[in-house]
This record gives sequence, C-alpha cells and structure tokens, in this order.
Amino acid sequence: MFGFFKSKKAPERQLNHARDLRVGDMLSVIDSFAYPDWLKGQTMKVIAVQTYQYQRSAEYEFVLESESGKVVFLQIEQDDGEEFANFSVKIQRDDVDAIFTLDEFARIFDEESLTRIETQAKPAEFERFLGQSYQQSEAPYVAYYHEQDYRGRTLPRYQDESGDVCEVIELASPDEKHSINIEVWDGGETEVSLTLTRPLSDIVDLFPGAGE
Repeated sequence: MFGFFKSKKAPERQLNHARDLRVGDMLSVIDSFAYPDWLKGQTMKVIAVQTYQYQRSAEYEFVLESESGKVVFLQIEQDDGEEFANFSVKIQRDDVDAIFTLDEFARIFDEESLTRIETQAKPAEFERFLGQSYQQSEAPYVAYYHEQDYRGRTLPRYQDESGDVCEVIELASPDEKHSINIEVWDGGETEVSLTLTRPLSDIVDLFPGAGE
C-alpha cells in the first residue's frame, strides 16, 4: 500500500556493448603494451559520434577524449563473426614525412595500380599504431561525412549533398592489425589516420553518462 506513494524513478540506462555508446559515456581500455602509454589502461569519454555514409552502408565513429585531452577515434568492426575495436589517430604532413617520406607516400596517389609502401621510421608517439608495410586494399571510394549520429534514424539519400563528400583510400598491413586511412576532401585537403585494430574485448568497462 505504501509503495503506491513512492516516487517513480526512471530505470538506470544499461550500457552493455561499445556500439551503443553515446556522447557523455565513458569506456576503459585494457592495460596492455599493445597500446601507447597515453591510451593503455585509460578511461576515455565520448565527446562526439559521427557518421560515414557509403552507397549501401554506414559506419559510426566515436570521438574519444582522455583526461589529459588526447583524442582518439573508435570504430567497431565485425568480420567473420568476430568484433574488433579500430582505434585511430590523425597525423600531420610532417609526421607522414617522418614515417614514410613524402615521396614514398605520394606513390599512393600517383600510381594506377594498388600501392604497397614501407614504413621508414616509427616515432615513439605512433609506434603502437604502425605496421612495417602496407598494401592498398581496394580502389578509392566515396563517402559522405555527417557530423552527427544517424543510428536509429533514416540516413539522407545517398549523393543528395547533405553531407561533406570525400574520397577514401585504405591500406592495411599483412596481418591486418594496422592500417592507414586517407580522406581527400573537396579542394584537395587531405587527412591521414593511423589505425590499430584490436579485439573488442580490450574495452574492459563501459560507463553510461551522468543523467542518462
């Protein structure tokens, strides 16, 4: 009888899988030497969720920030029934030159055939994100980038110019544990990311954001 007068509290949101992360949620990464010091064992906060739309599919990218302000990008990948966490960091022109040399890297754009490149150096900052060699996996393809989360919503019609368009080039190491992602935007602006692919189980804890 007294229970009737108790205030009804909304059930706490459950967060059981990394693919369900929202802005304000947090995750913890396993303490492993597979990661750089600034990422291993760290708790990261989701500060944005972005959408890459392709002709027949879409991928969602979580922008994560550490307590010290380091930013890393996360995509969840499924392959042959297994799930992987793809952690990516963006690098600048000087980094590209230090790691590959600009002449070597330019072959990706200049050659008609799929390109293979070698890593010339592994700066400490990016060592865990680098393989020794990379092979271009397929011809460049087009993606539409949306600076918002379209999960559970209807995506805009493909090619209706509602998002920013870019050409994507991907290269992967022979063991597919490391990859390079190149995005060429209208006007020629180019962004380069290094990706480390790890088992999804490396994400050891998930925390719903306050007030969710």
